[in-house]
Amino acid sequence: MLAAVIIVVALLVFLGITVKLLDLKRRRESEAVQLQAQISDALLREAALFGLPVTPTAHVPLWSGTPAIVELRGQVPSPEIKDAVLSLVRREAARVRPDVRVDDEVAVVPSMARAA
Repeated sequence: MLAAVIIVVALLVFLGITVKLLDLKRRRESEAVQLQAQISDALLREAALFGLPVTPTAHVPLWSGTPAIVELRGQVPSPEIKDAVLSLVRREAARVRPDVRVDDEVAVVPSMARAA
């Protein structure tokens, strides 16, 4: 009888931990979506950067205390525009979370045709 009670309690503890971890994962994914949307909206609002093929992808780690990561990929026609994009992304990301690391994978392609 005692063994059955211990097994039931262990299963309940395991179930509780699993539910908490799944909830934490869902909250972190929600934070990542919010961060990514904020940055994407800022890139679309900026007239000088509108139409550039630059895509932010946000990742928020499961554990607190570790920085969120924004991977920025795409192409821009000049180093000045690249600096403007990075500055805007860092500024917008800092508004949402103070601990954001931006991974810059934006290529400067002088010959690229800008979208109208």
